[in-house]
Amino acid sequence: MRVAITGGTGYLGAHTARRLLAAGHEIRLLVAPGCAGDAVIPRLAALGEVDVLDGDIRASETVDRLLDCCDALIHAAGVVGTDRRREALMWEVNAHATEAVLTRAAEAGLDPIVSVSSYSALFPPPDGVITADTPPAPGRSPYAQTKAYADRAARRLQQRGAPVVVTYPSSVVGPPFWTAAGVTERGWAPMVRAGAAPRMAGGMQMIDVRDVADVHAALMRAGCGPRRYVCGGVMLTFDAMIDALERGSGRPIRRIPLSPRLFRGIGWMADKCARVVPLGDGLSHEAAMLLTAATPTDDACTLTDLGLTGWRSPQQAIIASFGR
Repeated sequence: MRVAITGGTGYLGAHTARRLLAAGHEIRLLVAPGCAGDAVIPRLAALGEVDVLDGDIRASETVDRLLDCCDALIHAAGVVGTDRRREALMWEVNAHATEAVLTRAAEAGLDPIVSVSSYSALFPPPDGVITADTPPAPGRSPYAQTKAYADRAARRLQQRGAPVVVTYPSSVVGPPFWTAAGVTERGWAPMVRAGAAPRMAGGMQMIDVRDVADVHAALMRAGCGPRRYVCGGVMLTFDAMIDALERGSGRPIRRIPLSPRLFRGIGWMADKCARVVPLGDGLSHEAAMLLTAATPTDDACTLTDLGLTGWRSPQQAIIASFGR
């Protein structure tokens, strides 16, 4: 297949692009203006047929050029993070541009059309477990709200019979492929630098970035119709994550007892401060809610339908992200 990819020079997108090339597909990468010199592009080009298109995904003419003569689409572009000062950009890219590119791909007859969402779009679920049938949630952050908007747009296309396939990765971990680190790694970086972290009940679903790439590669078959797949991975307790950070960094991390309620309160205060002060992608109220809720996912259909045998260890992926 000739596959158009947005976000292919990002953390998850680069792993997906590499996996598609390994499977023998040709790819066309949409890169943001001024990013055609990113280090990942020649690394991907060394693996197979790569066509690079420089353009703004918010422009309709760029989308038309991207999709021209392609068989399938993987839309992984998005503004990821907790920086509320980028809220307007999140709505432009995560919500409205996603709706436009999925709609245009359906009109052009591409199959499949893969939309990379997030389990943040489904959190919190009404029944305590995130599944492919969980409805989009209102969202507590601009990121979650914009991903939920895009998910609703994708589901409307699915209802009309368009071959849109939505994936919902959880917290994606593992070493980058010639890109910046993922948002989860950026979130734990302050704890590693400080050598201190909370000790509390809770945990989060985490998945190796290579597993999500494997899911996307397995979806590259036409004629299967609209589908949705949760990529939750493995539930990792907060303490087990800190253990992995210690092993990966080779440094001890002091555990400071903290109640989940206080942790959520700190996240709420961080959100307020982040409106005026750049705090990076560390603690936020949404992250605190996700960690303390420890909401599981049901990935059974993902593994069964796509013929996957299981998920890699997210602890080993965390350790590998340190390059040790």
